[in-house]
Amino acid sequence: MQPKKKKSRVWLWILLAVVITIIVVLLVLGNALKNASKPVYTAYTVENGTVERTITGSGRLKSEDSSTLQLPGGVLVDSVAVEAGDTVKAGDVLATLDLDSLSNLAATTSSELSQLDSQISSRDDVTRVSAPVRGRVKYLPATKGEDVLSVINQYGVLALLSTDKKMQLSFTTDQTLALYSKVSVRWDGGKATGMVYEKTSDGYLVTLTDNGTPYQAKAQVYDGDTLLGEGTLEIHAPVAVLASGGEITDVAVSENDFVYANTKLFALENAPAGDSYNTAFTNRAEKAALYAQLLAYLKDPRVLAPVDGIIGEVKIAEGTEVAASTASNGMTDAVSLLTGGAVKLTIDADELDIDSVALGQSATVTLDAYPGETFTATVTHISRIGTVSGSITTYPVEVTLSYDERLLEGMNGSAVILTSKKENVPLIPVARIIEDSTGAYVNVKNAAGEIERRDITTGLSDGTNAEVTAGLVAGDQIWYQDTASLTGFAAMMQRRSQNAQENGYPTGGGN
Repeated sequence: MQPKKKKSRVWLWILLAVVITIIVVLLVLGNALKNASKPVYTAYTVENGTVERTITGSGRLKSEDSSTLQLPGGVLVDSVAVEAGDTVKAGDVLATLDLDSLSNLAATTSSELSQLDSQISSRDDVTRVSAPVRGRVKYLPATKGEDVLSVINQYGVLALLSTDKKMQLSFTTDQTLALYSKVSVRWDGGKATGMVYEKTSDGYLVTLTDNGTPYQAKAQVYDGDTLLGEGTLEIHAPVAVLASGGEITDVAVSENDFVYANTKLFALENAPAGDSYNTAFTNRAEKAALYAQLLAYLKDPRVLAPVDGIIGEVKIAEGTEVAASTASNGMTDAVSLLTGGAVKLTIDADELDIDSVALGQSATVTLDAYPGETFTATVTHISRIGTVSGSITTYPVEVTLSYDERLLEGMNGSAVILTSKKENVPLIPVARIIEDSTGAYVNVKNAAGEIERRDITTGLSDGTNAEVTAGLVAGDQIWYQDTASLTGFAAMMQRRSQNAQENGYPTGGGN
């Protein structure tokens, strides 16, 4: 039986050890919980400093100054001596042109010049005003000897034509009329049969012949002997006859005459040149410039660089024709030449930032080609036309760098635009600012050494530090809860306590 007693005592000691261990763990845990519930604060002293707000973007360099060399469209290119990226001097040969194609184009251009000269010389001092369409002359306020502009200022037109052989009259009536039914239209000195053409909001519209029907005369509408209503006779489809100026020397028509398109209506003296004359004169000047260029290339078919620069783009190829011109001068862009000067870089600014960007703001540019080096720039253009990508809208902002021979077209880089800056202002870390529904605040110590809230107003921020415009000055201390030195369970509890305090929840005590 003795061995049994020893065995029982062993188990008793084991049990006692377990109980003691549990008690120790509970004591340690309780102490950790107690300590974790107490906030641990660290002091931060407010200092004056500088804070900046910037906008950053990337893009490629583009030369500000460039020159585009044009060639006559349709001319055959014999050879091309350059390609994009080549450096050239003024007078260097860029290409040569085919003499036969130059000669053919010169002959064609010469013929066109002759035709234009004939058209221009045919103009005399008397200008003819013709009917723009066929129709009947229903209003003719212009008379011989009058000034065109005076007539138009007083009456609005030189003449009015009726183009569909119809006059019209609107009237109100209590009667109900069937559309397209016939009625009698009467005026002082005449009458005609009309047709109910349209029902209006307050009556009807009647149409009738324009032959002999007076313009703007008062008229009555009858159904048999029953008066339906009255109104003013107007032109159903009028076309105005106008002119740009001069004196009327002849009126070739009378009211109620029927005329065809291009029929002479008036003759004018001292009238301004018409559009056709002005167009012919402009075309003649452009054709003359093209002809002179063709003659120059016939003497020397070489295409020479006009200035020093770098070849940007070559749009011609050996053995092919210069693309047909879409311009009135007959010339087509052939070679672009970058001629140096300032260099531009365009970045995209977010719609939330674009209002803070202004012309003349300074910028710093870094280039992939020159790591670790910065270049100064200035905002020179702000586009007000945005580009939408998904839910984001951006606006192009252009910065211009000072000329540097190392800066080449197409280099990749980034620009940082300084949009605002505050110097010698109180700064605190953004991470130390607490916000709730009532505003922003920090923790400070009162005279009794207790932590209390102090409301603040913030200004400019760079995302790391923020300007304090009210509530703190340099030298003040703010206190924040520091969880960096805690680990494990204690850190978790400290973070929970901090979050609860910052959100206005009770923490269960602590100073």
